[in-house]
Amino acid sequence: MTTTHSSQLVPHSHATRWLLAHDIRDTKRLQRLWRYLSKEGLRLQYSVYFLKGNRAQMEDIANHVLELIDQSADDVRIYALTQHTRLWGLGQQFPENSNMLCDEFLDKMKAYPLTDNAFLNVNNQRLSNETQ
Repeated sequence: MTTTHSSQLVPHSHATRWLLAHDIRDTKRLQRLWRYLSKEGLRLQYSVYFLKGNRAQMEDIANHVLELIDQSADDVRIYALTQHTRLWGLGQQFPENSNMLCDEFLDKMKAYPLTDNAFLNVNNQRLSNETQ
């Protein structure tokens, strides 16, 4: 098994917002990862999380994720969101003519540190209700 050095895990030292997407093949590993990521970020979709933090914090998260997954079977990707990144959302959860996430959603995220569990719990519950 090839070991990836933590400095290779997370590029973009200037980024402070991130998307983490995963495809986990085993239910037990998936549940462990969900529990961990739900404490660290905001679940946007079934396997996509919004995370805030600097590169060092993301390296810590990536290293912990490495402990939870099987690198030969699972796939986890982390994408840096710079200040110029625009995210688009389409479908039922976006009001008509308001499908760009960045301006409204990400600006709202700036006001809440990820340690604000009340904000995370409310938004994770909202997403959970929408997927049922």
